[in-house]
Amino acid sequence: MLMEKEIQDKLVAFICESFMVEPDEFNLEESLVDQGVIDSIGLVEISAFIEETFGIKVAETDMTRHNFGSVKKMVAFIVSKNG
Repeated sequence: MLMEKEIQDKLVAFICESFMVEPDEFNLEESLVDQGVIDSIGLVEISAFIEETFGIKVAETDMTRHNFGSVKKMVAFIVSKNG
């Protein structure tokens, strides 16, 4: 099972590569949408990445601020689904 740090590193690498930002350009504790890093289409891309990379089915009902409100929240979501 992947550790939170590994999950976070994979997510950050994907976000940086896909949305052309550097890791120090966004806060892991804050909404990527609110920070202007991604839009709603970006959320769909991230959910597809999570499904492919971590083997998790992301339902439409999972796409909430509680689960996808920040990188840290996405990591917690992935950990909870893998648990």
